[in-house]
Amino acid sequence: MKISMTSIRFVVLALAIIMTGCAEQVEKKPTAPVKGTVTFQGKPLETGEIVFFPDSGERIANGKIQPDGTFVLTTYDEGDGAFPGTHKVTIVSERDMEGVSAEDPEASMEPSYIPTKYNLQKTSGLTAEVKDGENEINFELE
Repeated sequence: MKISMTSIRFVVLALAIIMTGCAEQVEKKPTAPVKGTVTFQGKPLETGEIVFFPDSGERIANGKIQPDGTFVLTTYDEGDGAFPGTHKVTIVSERDMEGVSAEDPEASMEPSYIPTKYNLQKTSGLTAEVKDGENEINFELE
């Protein structure tokens, strides 16, 4: 059985949401704005999602990677950032393989634009320190 990276990403995000709770009344702890750029082999990563997992075990922050490689993190409200502290970071960037048949030349391409090691906390090797105040955190992937 072959598991797609989209399926893995969905499971990881679903677990993160479950672990952080889905209550309507959420006590909002202070966050710090975080923005940055993701590059791969020296060029902006044009699509994907970045997730910051606080070492404290609190709620995650995530952001969509824009076509110019930039991102802005959200924890509670759009663009509010992440909790101050140390975070493990994952990045997922995949081709849309929906509707691609086995005969299609795209079917033989890797679904991920970047090495899949960046998809999981255990293997990404990426960390970030979020400080109080404005944060610009950039990632240069190889």
